[in-house]
Order: sequence, then C-alpha cells, then structure tokens
Amino acid sequence: DMVYWVQGAFWLTLTQIFLTFSGLILIYVMANNIDPIILGEYRFLMSGFTLLCITALPGMRTALRESVPKGNTGSLPFAFWTMFRWGLIGSIISIIVSAYYLYNDNVNLSIGFFIISILVPLYNSATAYNEYLIAVKALRLNTVYSVLTRSCSVLFTLTAIYLFPEFAWFILGAALMSTTITNLIFHSKTLKKYYRNNQKIDVNLPSYAKHLSLMTAFGLIAGQLDKILVWKVIGPEALAVFYIAQTIPQNITSSLNAIPTLAFAKFGERDPKITRQTLLPKILKYFFGVTIFSLMYILMAPFIFEWLFPQYLKAIYYSQLLALIPIFSTFLPIKTYLTVIKATKQLYLLSIIPPLVRLVVAVILIGKLGLLGVVYAVLAEALTRSALLLLYFFKT
Repeated sequence: DMVYWVQGAFWLTLTQIFLTFSGLILIYVMANNIDPIILGEYRFLMSGFTLLCITALPGMRTALRESVPKGNTGSLPFAFWTMFRWGLIGSIISIIVSAYYLYNDNVNLSIGFFIISILVPLYNSATAYNEYLIAVKALRLNTVYSVLTRSCSVLFTLTAIYLFPEFAWFILGAALMSTTITNLIFHSKTLKKYYRNNQKIDVNLPSYAKHLSLMTAFGLIAGQLDKILVWKVIGPEALAVFYIAQTIPQNITSSLNAIPTLAFAKFGERDPKITRQTLLPKILKYFFGVTIFSLMYILMAPFIFEWLFPQYLKAIYYSQLLALIPIFSTFLPIKTYLTVIKATKQLYLLSIIPPLVRLVVAVILIGKLGLLGVVYAVLAEALTRSALLLLYFFKT
C-alpha cells in the first residue's frame, strides 16, 4: 500500500503540477490579451459545453475506474461507444441552441454552439482511457498522455488567441478540437497496449454510469447555471472577473483530486471496513495541511493579482473568499468511500442538496450583491457538502 501511494502520489502530483502551471499560463495570456467581454463570451460557451456534456454519461469514467480493478479489464471500448451514443443527445440540443442564436443574429454564439455540437460525443468518450490507466495503475503512462494532451491544447489555444483574439468561438474550437484529437490518439494507443478480445466486460457498467451521471448532473448544472446567471444578469465582463477570481482556488481544488483518484483504485480492492477505520484520521491531517496552504494564498493573493492579473484587481476579494473551497474539498475522499460501498441513497442526496443550496443562494443574492452573491453561493454549497459527507460517514 505504501509503495502504491508513494508512486501514485508522485505521478498524479506531477500531472497536476503541469496542468496547474500550464493552466496559469493560459489564464495569464487570456486575461492580458483578450477583451473582458470576449473572455466572458468564451466562458459562457464553455459553460454551455459543460452542461451539454452531461448527456454523454460523465459518470462512466468513475464507474470504469471502480470496475476495472475488480477484473473487468475489457470494458474500455464498451464504455467509449456507450458514452458516444449518449453524447449525440447533447449534439442535437447544441444544434438547436446554435439555430436559436443564429435566428437572433448572434453569429458568434451560433458558430460556437455548432462547434460544440460536433465535439460533445467524441470529447467525452475519448477521455475514458485516463480512468482506465489509473485503474490498472499505469500512472506513469497516464501522466505522459495527460501532459502531452494538455501541451497540445495549450499550444493550439495560445495560437488561436494570437491569431484571432476577437473571436471566442475560434479560441473555444482550438481548445476543444486539439484536446479531442489528442485524446483519441491516446485512447487508441491504450487499447493496443491493454485490450484483448477475451477480457471480461462489465455489462452493468451503463446502468451504474447512469446513476453516477445523474448524481454528477446536479452539481454540473448548479456549477454552470450560476455562471449563466452572471452572464444574463450582470454581463459578460462580470463573468470574466468571476472566472479570473476562481482560477487559483480552482487549481488548488483540482490538485486535491489526486487523493480521491488514488483512493478509488485501492478502495475497490480493499475491505470497506478497513478503509473506514483508517480514513478519518488521514482526512484530518489532510484538512490541517490544506488549511495552512489556503491561508497562505489568501495573504498572498493581492501580490499575485498585481503581478499576473493587473486588469482584474477587483477580483482579489472574491478570490480570497473562494480560497476557502479547497479546505472543504479535503472531505471528498469520504464521497469516494461512499461510492465504492454503493451508498446510493446518500450519494443521491449529496448530488442534489448541495447544488440546490448553491442555486437557491445564487438566485436570491445575485440581484442584490452581484458577484459576491455567486461567491457566497459557491461557499454555501461547499459547506453543505462537507457537513453531509461527515454525517453520512458516521451513519454508514
């Protein structure tokens, strides 16, 4: 176990460091080279893309990561084509949205959603190999593929920003298409290396993936609808400010996801009773370490923004508040544990109640407090989720 955790932590941490660093470079270039209104439009399109991706069974990746360690090593092609077929629903919806914006003479958004309609099925299904590699503990190979995919995406996105900074749809297309094509190549390579015709396939994968996707859907909807509310109620420039404010706290939170990712492969193999006995003490150590790190960022945020994002100094206060989110994220391994023991009722409640709290708080406060209302909504969701995770952990 210790060898696995050390090796796994090394490769996943290396991956996340690169993703974080490249993400900061991308955000820095965007913030300083794109008009805030265009950046807001880009984020609006990305929010639409994220919502439409819900149709492509995003829970399939989690289901695959849990199923493969149990011996179902032939499930990757099955997962790919299942996600692709369901993603076609998102394509149809995106075409309708594209036609709506074209009818209303908004050509830029119309083109953006047309691009999204092409990519939704492929983009999602092509990412399943990442979870497969993690499940078979090929963490080094997963790191190589992740770094190469991200490098390609960043390179093409930066090129698009340089060539056409006034077109959000062009930047979006460069980012999504480069990622999709690269992932398809690595998906093919993963199949050649690991897939054999006689390997066991988990035929129950789609059913469980639908449950997980439904759980994921509420969080994704809440996470994107508040951004759409910002776009509609306050404006695209405010959405750009919110995006910049989220950048570093969101990267910290993403880095913390390495722990649940590692946990899945081991939780799937171990006796749940043993996992339960050792989980909480580890989380408490994790909690105190992340709290110190977040407090350091809160103190340093004004200097970081003056250096990296001088046009968005108004985002500093929002970013400092959002830096509390990583602290709440330290409880996410409990959700991993609940997923492995298939605590379906608790998982459904976790997927519904916190996002619902976020939406309600956002709707109530955004008109009165503007962006601050959205920040409070995000914090309310994180606090509610953490409280429920602890409650369900002690009850199961």
